[in-house]
Amino acid sequence: MGLFKKIFNKKQDDQQSMQNNEYHQTEPHDKITVERTIDITDGISLLEKHKSGLLDDKSFFSSFGKVNVFYSTPFGDHKDGGSRLFVLPAQDKTAYLPVFTSIERAKDFYDKVGRVGFVIMENSFTSFLETTKKINQGNTPIKFGAVIDPGYYSVTINANSLHIVIDMTV
Repeated sequence: MGLFKKIFNKKQDDQQSMQNNEYHQTEPHDKITVERTIDITDGISLLEKHKSGLLDDKSFFSSFGKVNVFYSTPFGDHKDGGSRLFVLPAQDKTAYLPVFTSIERAKDFYDKVGRVGFVIMENSFTSFLETTKKINQGNTPIKFGAVIDPGYYSVTINANSLHIVIDMTV
């Protein structure tokens, strides 16, 4: 666990938002509500708005489900010559599969944890979650959830909540 704490301390986010999204803010009942005026597909800006409270979970996942994310298989080779799971531990025989908003973040993560010879795949976040749910339906000793941009935002989805979040993305 010490290795993960060292790797996943909050990092300064030097990746710029790829899209300049416009928002209209209103203040009914003393809460800030964000109305989307254009289609949002930039993961970084969505994560920033969710983190700052401008997007609730439902709005965030509804939009983030369309974002293309980057990930690899959970099992792979380590630089020490062995093979292992490259996931983040969670409670009750579950773990988080890491998923990233850029190829660079995926490479950085796998380099820091010593993974070698990996393939980075790209798909929508919703497709990633649906695939993860299918993996969990098999006879696996560990059930997987997801973590978005570990070390940067670390939004987590527990294995037993995948179906709820998938419903939010459609």
